[in-house]
Amino acid sequence: MVITTKRCKVGICEWVLPFRGPEAIFYAAKLGFDGIQIEERGGFSAGYPLLQKELQQQYTETASHCGIRLQALHLWSLCREAGMIHPLDSPAGKAALQSLQAGVDTCAAMGIEKLMVTSGFLCQIKSRQDFDRFASMLKAACRMGEEKGVTIVFESVLTSSELHEMIHIVGKSLKICYDIFNPIRFSTGDPLTEIEELGLPAIDHFHLKDGPENLIGCVPLGEGAGRFDRVAQMIRALGYTGWLVSENYYWDPPMKQPPTALVERDLSTIKRFFD
Repeated sequence: MVITTKRCKVGICEWVLPFRGPEAIFYAAKLGFDGIQIEERGGFSAGYPLLQKELQQQYTETASHCGIRLQALHLWSLCREAGMIHPLDSPAGKAALQSLQAGVDTCAAMGIEKLMVTSGFLCQIKSRQDFDRFASMLKAACRMGEEKGVTIVFESVLTSSELHEMIHIVGKSLKICYDIFNPIRFSTGDPLTEIEELGLPAIDHFHLKDGPENLIGCVPLGEGAGRFDRVAQMIRALGYTGWLVSENYYWDPPMKQPPTALVERDLSTIKRFFD
């Protein structure tokens, strides 16, 4: 095993904070995070607000002023639409492709290196047909990203073997966001084995969360069924030095303490394991 002294960068997802947009960026920086993963403010149904140059400037200037990184743009609304599991030439598929292109263009304009695409909600992969159609979408997204210098990062509840197959079909430019609690919550695998099976070269960054024994909602890292301590120790022992991004939902039950205190506690926990 490899132990490294290089410090991981710690981020947080915009959608788990009480604010959105520049306010969320300021808030994350004030709490002490290195970066924030932002979402696209409604995406297709809202007319791609983040394509507006004035709005882009508000985000980038706030981040620069606060000394915080825009770690990734997450197409948060796209996974709540079904386009990614439709044929490329269908109306829903064409709308998804427009969202992907808008995301890539936004990243390029704002200097964001990663575009996140998730299989979940209405576009969760549940069949071989879904898998193949999603792969076609990701392949198209990677072509768009390569033209603008943007890396496409994929998150799902697929097993490590299925993720290897997805990378084989789409290409090695596709990277993975591995959520350490998803395999436990959805009973698809064990992060203690899957992370090693997947391999660090395939993983762009980790989403960190924990949950209670009934797997509904979130709890502070290390206080639930996610075996955070063991997973964190293993990730560190493998020599990982990339981004760790909290996606714990601090404002939802069964979280009990004041949300800000919970966020600060998780940040302290992450730093204790990875500094």
